[in-house]
Amino acid sequence: MRQRYKKAAYNQHDELIRQQFSDSEQSLSQLCETLVQYVAEAFEHYAVWDYTHAYYPGRPSQQNARTDAMEGCSRVLPTLAAWLNQRNGQSSIAGLNGKPIDVTAILSKAFLAGTDPNHKGYWGTLHDYDQRICESADLALALWLSRDWVWRQFSPSEQQQVVGWFKQVNHCQTVDNNWHLFPLTVQLVIKALTGEDCVEQQRYERVKEFYVGDGWFRDGAKGNYDYYNAWGFYYSLYWLDRIDPEFDSAFIRESLAEFIHGYRYFFTPEGLPFFGRSACYRLAASVPQLAALDLGIGRDQTIPSLLSVGEAKYALESSLRYFIANGALKNGAPTQGLFEEDPRLIDNYSGPASSFWSLRALNIALFSGDKNGLWQAEQQPFEVEKDDFSFKIPAIDATVMGTFKTKEVVVVFHSDYIQQQTPASRCLEKQKVQNKVLELLTSRAERPKNNLLRKGITCYTSKMSHFF
Repeated sequence: MRQRYKKAAYNQHDELIRQQFSDSEQSLSQLCETLVQYVAEAFEHYAVWDYTHAYYPGRPSQQNARTDAMEGCSRVLPTLAAWLNQRNGQSSIAGLNGKPIDVTAILSKAFLAGTDPNHKGYWGTLHDYDQRICESADLALALWLSRDWVWRQFSPSEQQQVVGWFKQVNHCQTVDNNWHLFPLTVQLVIKALTGEDCVEQQRYERVKEFYVGDGWFRDGAKGNYDYYNAWGFYYSLYWLDRIDPEFDSAFIRESLAEFIHGYRYFFTPEGLPFFGRSACYRLAASVPQLAALDLGIGRDQTIPSLLSVGEAKYALESSLRYFIANGALKNGAPTQGLFEEDPRLIDNYSGPASSFWSLRALNIALFSGDKNGLWQAEQQPFEVEKDDFSFKIPAIDATVMGTFKTKEVVVVFHSDYIQQQTPASRCLEKQKVQNKVLELLTSRAERPKNNLLRKGITCYTSKMSHFF
């Protein structure tokens, strides 16, 4: 499948995008528009079957090739829909090649084809623990963001077809971690668009059982504390609040405010102390700041927070500039690594298009930036640019330290995930030759697991030397 439908790597604008994000004269709004243009043009190149799938080049996941290609659609459509929402339905965006791309038409075709069992691009019948449950949340979000220009233009029968496909999540079991948030997102979108309430409240209550305080969640009952809090939990919780502000506004805002209180210290102009899995989502690290800004945290005097619009802007812009200027975009997509592709950092569940979750911060910025003054704000410095600091986050048993002179932030955990360790067990493993050959033959991931938290690494620096 992958060999049959893949297209030549679309690298026409890779150097241009790197130059743009290296240019200090480019404003944040200009950079975000350029990034959407870059993504939209490449998506049109890779997409097949009325934009329901896109076969991007890259290392495969442990899923099949078609599911990887579905991610190439599901993880891009929210960005296109957020752009459409920002432009109040302006349908056409110019690619970096100057050719117009009809965003509304792409979204409309994708939803009608993807939910039609008789169409080649049908997204399929969902089953328990299906990766497509995860992707359905992104698709539902894209539908909600574009509702005025896509959903409301569908006929009643077309709407019934689309909703019918999404309702499959109501009958599927999921992994017992952040995955509970995916069906909830779909169900709240269904409720918002149709009035039908199929929201599984027990799923949400289970998510809250993972909350340990200070704004942090475990990623499952025995999961780690890691950056999934930023681009997994709080991204989904933010959209639950935006889709239905009456859902559980108090908990979402209060937990986010507590998280921001310590998390904002993690940021430096050049890197972050990443820990945990899915390092390839690195461009989304500023999700909590942007979410907090749009939810009024920092302006609401009942919730203690020091976050300013200028600091939230700096968190987004510095992370985009630093990583993209150093090669984080290639062939029309975020790379499978921190900078350029790094096979050691590609989790087995990550495929060629998985890294598009790196655009989650961009999605929030597009959706909310015009309302909260993000684009016009003057940047405010990070705490490490002001002075040294050291403090504890008791809930996750960690200490955060910043050094003004070196602009470095270090997070140290006070306990090991595993007890028996050797120098070899703590290092990033390379893929064995036989596994690489098997991966090429089967088109399914055969890579070592390199979550450093689970390898016993307890100290993480914003200089990210532990990844190199």
